[in-house]
Amino acid sequence: MRRKTKKGENMNRKIMILMVAVVATVLPAVAVADVMITGYVNGAGVQASDAFVVQPGSNYASANASAGFGWHANKLSESEILGTIYLGVMSNETIYEINVLDINFTSSGYFNLTVNVPTILPGSGTGGSAFPSSSEIYFSTTAFTFSNGAISPTSSSMEASLASGGSTTINFHHVTSGTTIYVAFEVGAGPYSNASFSLSGNFAS
Repeated sequence: MRRKTKKGENMNRKIMILMVAVVATVLPAVAVADVMITGYVNGAGVQASDAFVVQPGSNYASANASAGFGWHANKLSESEILGTIYLGVMSNETIYEINVLDINFTSSGYFNLTVNVPTILPGSGTGGSAFPSSSEIYFSTTAFTFSNGAISPTSSSMEASLASGGSTTINFHHVTSGTTIYVAFEVGAGPYSNASFSLSGNFAS
């Protein structure tokens, strides 16, 4: 015998099926929209150690007193100028200055030194110029010595000319906190006018 169905039963079942279908399609979207994570990070500047430091070497005082060599460090410079080197020049004598500056490190990595000597165009009358003939700047990870009246090169020494315009880059493939680069100068005899050069360091950890 077939059971009669009450009038409200099919309607309730349809409503229930419809509600299940709606819940099944809406819930995933609602779940994604309801999960939100927010956070904020503050940024502040802190003083870090210098990667490399230029300072007077063991013979600085002697060179400063007798040959006019000078190093004036900048305590703070927005343009990243670490300081100024002054070289004395004599008209008829060559000046040799060894171990007058040291470059020390607080980090490890590759370090490049670039020496740039400006070139004056003929007739310009402005800007810097090169130093007298035979003027050189030397770098070494071993302290320099004098031999036969001149700077004795070491096994690690490299040099750049200060007597002609141009740029020279010297590479130190691995420096550490225990590395010291010693700096020496040979300043040739002769007149000069506005002689200048720049020395820049580039450190890559």
